[in-house]
Amino acid sequence: MMDDNQLLKFALDAGEVMLSSGAETHRVQDTMHRILSVSHSTGVEAMAMSTFLIVSIPSKKSGSLTLTRGVYSRSVNFEKICSVNDISRSFVSGQITLGQAARRLEEISHTSAYSPISRVVSFGVACGGFAMVLDGTWIDGLAAFAFGLLIGVLLNLSGKTKMPYFFSCMIGGFIAGAGSVAFHKVVPAAGTGIIIIGSIMPLLPGMTMTNSIRDIMEGNFISGTSKMVEALLIAFAIAGGVGFGITTFGY
Repeated sequence: MMDDNQLLKFALDAGEVMLSSGAETHRVQDTMHRILSVSHSTGVEAMAMSTFLIVSIPSKKSGSLTLTRGVYSRSVNFEKICSVNDISRSFVSGQITLGQAARRLEEISHTSAYSPISRVVSFGVACGGFAMVLDGTWIDGLAAFAFGLLIGVLLNLSGKTKMPYFFSCMIGGFIAGAGSVAFHKVVPAAGTGIIIIGSIMPLLPGMTMTNSIRDIMEGNFISGTSKMVEALLIAFAIAGGVGFGITTFGY
């Protein structure tokens, strides 16, 4: 006999990993519903919102068992999403037991695909690459690379200190705006606009906006609307930081 409480916890754990890794809410709901349907064919409910999860299954003793969980972390990690999908499929098909699935999910949730140094360097490479793609010179690319490294360090530290992502984006925009203006004063040949655009590219909420549109198209209007508002607030924070940085250094 499968433990209902353990099943509920496994479904919530799977949904939390997927939602915090950038999965769409309808995909999270479908995964949790399939997991719960292994033990109960009817009366299963699974709901995913932008910041919380709800799962419920029928119970002979208490009528129903319901658990909720808040999800506040944000990242983009497709490898974790694919790994959770593989675990859920193996569990639903009966290839692994509930205990084995829970242990594998625990390992995935505590592993990081990339080290902090590699993430910081990737930010710099991405910023410098975007600046070059946007018809910038090698000087613009080097400047954007340097500012990308600073922004990568900022985001890494903000993740450890639980700083709100909006403030991180605002500070990142300030680094891009103020740094590009200061660099232009030292190297007049540098293109300020190209450097700014290249530096803020990794901060733009493209994934959040895409997921919001997909959620709205799937009928999850509350989650889709909240994600769209989040994307707009991030964009405003970046723009405000860039504007403040430019104004401060007197462009």
